[in-house]
Amino acid sequence: MRHLKFKIFASCILSVCAASCTHPVRLTSVQSVEQGVFSAADADLATVSQIKSATQPEQKALPPSEMMRVGLLLPLSGKSAKLGEALRNAAMMSLFDISSGRLVLQFYDTEGTAEGARNASELAISQGVELIIGPIFSEEVRAIRENTHSADIGVITFSSHPSNLGDGVYTISTLTSQQVEHIIGYACDKGYKRFAILSQDNAMGDIVAMAAKSAADRCGATITKAGFYYSKTDNLQPTVQQVMPRLVEEMQKEKDEEIERLEKARADVLAGLPVKMKNEETGMEEERMMTMEELTATIETLKNTEIVRDPFEFDALLITEEGSRLRSLGALLSYYDVPKEVKILGTSQWANSSPSREPALVGGWFSNLPFAGFEQFSARYKKIYGEKPPRIASQAYDAVALAAVLAETGSFSYDNLTNPSGFRGVDGLFRLLPNGLSERGLEVLGVEKRGYVTLSPAPEVFETEPVIVPNVYEKGFRYSPEFIPPPPVEELIEETIIVDGQTGQGSNLQGQGSNTHGSNIQGSNMPVEGNAFQSAVSAQGANVQGVGTQGSGSTAVSPFAGQASGVPTVSAPVSERPQPFVTPPISEGLGTAN
Repeated sequence: MRHLKFKIFASCILSVCAASCTHPVRLTSVQSVEQGVFSAADADLATVSQIKSATQPEQKALPPSEMMRVGLLLPLSGKSAKLGEALRNAAMMSLFDISSGRLVLQFYDTEGTAEGARNASELAISQGVELIIGPIFSEEVRAIRENTHSADIGVITFSSHPSNLGDGVYTISTLTSQQVEHIIGYACDKGYKRFAILSQDNAMGDIVAMAAKSAADRCGATITKAGFYYSKTDNLQPTVQQVMPRLVEEMQKEKDEEIERLEKARADVLAGLPVKMKNEETGMEEERMMTMEELTATIETLKNTEIVRDPFEFDALLITEEGSRLRSLGALLSYYDVPKEVKILGTSQWANSSPSREPALVGGWFSNLPFAGFEQFSARYKKIYGEKPPRIASQAYDAVALAAVLAETGSFSYDNLTNPSGFRGVDGLFRLLPNGLSERGLEVLGVEKRGYVTLSPAPEVFETEPVIVPNVYEKGFRYSPEFIPPPPVEELIEETIIVDGQTGQGSNLQGQGSNTHGSNIQGSNMPVEGNAFQSAVSAQGANVQGVGTQGSGSTAVSPFAGQASGVPTVSAPVSERPQPFVTPPISEGLGTAN
């Protein structure tokens, strides 16, 4: 095995002796947040929570001479070395802040690779570590699972990929799934019951879809629309268009183009040639014979048809994005005239993305970790190391603090790691769950023009037992009919239609523009009574086809629209609102799952 550099920092051992006389830090309790610093004395063993475990054994302190070793697997070299260094700095801060006489930290370089992580875990296990904190990346976690499982050593990782969690591997990361469930649940409680989703077309999209569906089901809401985009695309408009009703300007343009096409078709009618017309049921173009009078009536009716934009099919829209891409999506919301009544929702990705720069995002809500603790931690980190920490650095601080708490009990056991009362750290309340996931105490913030306002504060204690979700990730779920069920198929009603001694079965005669099928219903100069214009192709009622038919009654726009005189048919009621001229609806276009 290739030799690995590994360092045991003597200062880690010295700090546990010196911390109490150099700069002792009062550790926070679960009852009050103080400077965002983790509390080993007050936050560990369910002493302040309402949750008690009946089977939890009494924990005894270790003799002072016994030490517990924790290995931190971080990329201390390679392309991710800067991130690894920041997490090491945060871990050292945590150890110096906490007066634990039994914790020894040992740092191992994973080089940011799966092979490096595997080798680092083997070395750490051989040198007596009883708990591993890290690694950072999912492929690294996957690489060490076999080693840690064989050695019966728990892992607290910074990776949140669900496929790597469980069986002794826990994430301390903030989960997107929990944030989505939290903000959907909050909005649902405020009366929003129809949700649309915009997210990335990858595993993240599946996680978001599953979490949103789960939260919506619990509160009696529905997911009505969803759009997923390639994570590296610069063109987000096609995806946004999938969830929006079409713009009046677009519909007007298509109407004008259709009128122009029909005007040009006059030459074809004079030459006895068919005219291409759209079948409203199939959406396909068909060639049909028309008289000049019928074509003129079709054109005039189309000109007089009022264009009305369809209503939005959602009253809240969840966007799980960050940075400039979030703001680009916000700009598209303005382009599509999303009304203020539609609530825009997000996750903690919004926190450092300046959403207030986009007017459409002002007034939006997003779930987030408590701000205060990290701001104070960040200020202390900068004072010590001369630069701001990455957001993930607080997780390293909290993980070491958690290890210090458990070192006092003498055990990194399953029961201790998954204590249902949880712990409090820089980012507030959290607990590790038996399936490897984590649960955080989240707040809800509202976007104002000059910052954020707290709408719902984070909880001080976990008041319920953890809910163990069996699965938060199912590949391809974002395209599953379980996510957004297809619209119900109308019940078919068969009716016998007799025309000139011919019998045909009319299917689906209760909808608009229904077609009669079966027998060849044709005739010369068959009179029809056309209903009011619905599109350039057909009107309401059974779509009886004929050649050279004559219109009578209310405006007949086509020989293919209306009811055959004297023929029993079932007509749909006239719409209360004029129908716009439209092409077939834009396909959801959600593609194929990865």
